Amino acid sequence: MIVSAVATPTGLQALEGHVERDAVWVDVSAPTTAERVAVEHALGVVLPSRVRMRAIEPSDQLIAASGRLEMTFSGVATGRSDPPVPIACILTGSQLITVHDSRLNPLDTTRDFISSHPQAAPHDIFLMIVEETIDEIGDRLEQLGGQIDAIAADIFGGRPAERRSTKRVHALIKELGRYGTQIMRLQESLASLQRLGVFIDQHHEQVVPHLSGRRGDLALRADVRALSEFADAVDSKIDFLLNAMLGMIALDQNQIMMVLSLTAAMFLPATLISSIFGMNFAVMPGLSWHHGFLMSIAAMVIASLVVWLIFRWRPWI
Repeated sequence: MIVSAVATPTGLQALEGHVERDAVWVDVSAPTTAERVAVEHALGVVLPSRVRMRAIEPSDQLIAASGRLEMTFSGVATGRSDPPVPIACILTGSQLITVHDSRLNPLDTTRDFISSHPQAAPHDIFLMIVEETIDEIGDRLEQLGGQIDAIAADIFGGRPAERRSTKRVHALIKELGRYGTQIMRLQESLASLQRLGVFIDQHHEQVVPHLSGRRGDLALRADVRALSEFADAVDSKIDFLLNAMLGMIALDQNQIMMVLSLTAAMFLPATLISSIFGMNFAVMPGLSWHHGFLMSIAAMVIASLVVWLIFRWRPWI
């Protein structure tokens, strides 16, 4: 889909399905081959291919040539666990062209904003898209932080019997894994924005030609750096919770095994006595005792009590 934002006295008007040569902003979303050819023919540019947009080399994503800048960074997909969506931006002095493969909230927000601002320049629109992307990453990180804090309270506040529940353990591990995947997606977007910030600083005369924009550029880089640090902290918290949960499960299992081992050890003397008197030899002392059965039972009980007292004295139970 092609949307051209044309300047009008009241603001920038979005025209869908048209490529306007004098448009301030041309947004190309999930273009077909015919749409790519139409945009390239009308505007005299070569749109980056999907392969180049997903490349990780800065030389393919950040290009300054022929009086224009070609910048590609990773936007945040609508789906929480979906991979980041590359956004290619071709910026000239009079026009901005954006190319992406799916709908993105930052671009929709920017389009709504500029509809009432007739003085919006291409570089202002570009910076607004970057700002909205950073804001969305910050909102998602804030939500993830709250959700992970809730899981931490659940892990450390649950009863031991609940912590040993297999279904609960599987559910928590899957939930933490899902949040960890989302963090990795956001970190990937932040890494691309960090590279973009360095590139903008090198070519700030074209991206932010006025002083206030230059200050905005520095603010954007500071925001990206702060969000990257926060994302690292959330990622570390996820690792801590996984290790803590597995450690608590291991402690519970060790406690169960210890109880079983001590119980078996308490009845070991009784088992020995019963085994001795259970042997089938023809001649054995004590088989003819009148009170032999009661004496053997008493010996078993006393031996088990002695072992139990030793365990309590250590103390092991």
